[in-house]
Amino acid sequence: MQDWIELESLHVVSDLHLGGRAGFQIFGSTAELVWLIDRVATTPVPGRHGLLINGDIVDFLAEEPSTYFDLDGAVAKLDSVWQHFEPIFAALQRLLDTPDRLLMINLGNHDLELALPWVRAHLTDRVTKGSASAGARLLLVTDGTGVRCRVGSAKVLALHGNEVDSWNVTDHERLRRIGRNCQFGLPVDSWTPNAGTQMVIEVMNQIKRDYPFVDLLKPETGGVLPILAALRPGVHRKLLDLAGIAGRKAWDLTRMRGGFLDAETPAAFPAEGYRPAPVFAAPAPARSRETLLRDVESAWRQGVAPISLVRGTQDQQLGFWSATRDFVTGRPKHEVLREALEHLDHDRSFDPAAPDDTFRELDSMVGVEIDLLLAGHTHLERSIPRSRGRGHYFNSGTWARLIRVEPTVRQNEAAFKSLFSVLDGGTMEVLDNARINFGGVDREVVLRRNTVVLIEADRAAGSVRASLQHVLPANGPQPIRLEPAGAETWTGD
Repeated sequence: MQDWIELESLHVVSDLHLGGRAGFQIFGSTAELVWLIDRVATTPVPGRHGLLINGDIVDFLAEEPSTYFDLDGAVAKLDSVWQHFEPIFAALQRLLDTPDRLLMINLGNHDLELALPWVRAHLTDRVTKGSASAGARLLLVTDGTGVRCRVGSAKVLALHGNEVDSWNVTDHERLRRIGRNCQFGLPVDSWTPNAGTQMVIEVMNQIKRDYPFVDLLKPETGGVLPILAALRPGVHRKLLDLAGIAGRKAWDLTRMRGGFLDAETPAAFPAEGYRPAPVFAAPAPARSRETLLRDVESAWRQGVAPISLVRGTQDQQLGFWSATRDFVTGRPKHEVLREALEHLDHDRSFDPAAPDDTFRELDSMVGVEIDLLLAGHTHLERSIPRSRGRGHYFNSGTWARLIRVEPTVRQNEAAFKSLFSVLDGGTMEVLDNARINFGGVDREVVLRRNTVVLIEADRAAGSVRASLQHVLPANGPQPIRLEPAGAETWTGD
């Protein structure tokens, strides 16, 4: 087995989502990220120090023209992202110019084009400025194997997290074949990587033009759909498209469980007539949209939750269909919505100690010899002891904006009405500047967690410490700074 990458410290971030036109960019912390990169570059501690960007450094799906997987336009889109976020890439160049510094970039699910040989080469050439010595300090991992290193005595494995998400899983073998065939001058069919990509392109990008909050609000299943139902009464027609997209999700889930994600048709099934095991009751494709709509509206009247077409057992937590029935009664939308979101009072999405599916799946599939298992993808930071062995799991959250409907705000009608009015067509600038007055205190609507997993070796003590940190913006006399996130830390020897 190959040697471990040895480091004295490692800073890990993920889900930057650099991309999108001005006014629709969900990343908004350029000064803080530049500060963090320069912190790694200038640390006075002897030895090698690393920065890991653990997936979704850029967001090709947010760039225009938006497409599922852009073979021909990816380089131009990468240059566009570079231009919009030049200070960040300049900081990465400074990092790579520094001896004993290592920049590692792991592939996510919004930056799949980085796995194409010519896109990868273009990024490498630009970020290293063509320097061979800088190139030796750059590691790009685009094959789904993750990043493996050792900080002091702690063995670290970083995966993006979409590896266990059937909505956003990547078929790396298919991705490799596409790159190979293009290199060989062979024809390549168009490719939709997964159901999540299809949903972004066909459904969410159109909705986000009017309601950018849908990219920021967590949890998506419990919060976004009910609010959309209130803001845009006809949105259920658009969300019917998710039924077909869920079919793709079912296919990928079946392939994942069967162990043949990289196969065009699972080898264990006959080539003719194979259909994936249904995880939702999808209507027959031949039926018209109007027929589907009538069936959905009939289901509402009967109290059935048609969202099960899309989200399976998660349907009951949404409040989407019950809220939609209530909206037509003439009650004020914000009152109906407050009731529909009651379940969020007990939601633990923002609790870093709450186990989630990504933690459980990754923890079960990774060996106990890994001390620190790292992920991103969910945009929700986590710090949880592993269920086996003495190791620990960290999720590095996101540097994209976040919105949370706090229980105290939901329970207060005036505060919630104010929040609802902000979300109703509010641009990203409006969201950034919005404040909700509650209890005499102005609260920001948009959160910037800017989460970092910090792993440091203490050679003198013979120990390693790992923790969740936040990069806080400058505030009056206080400069940009790193501050503990208040989550559980891990110490190993």
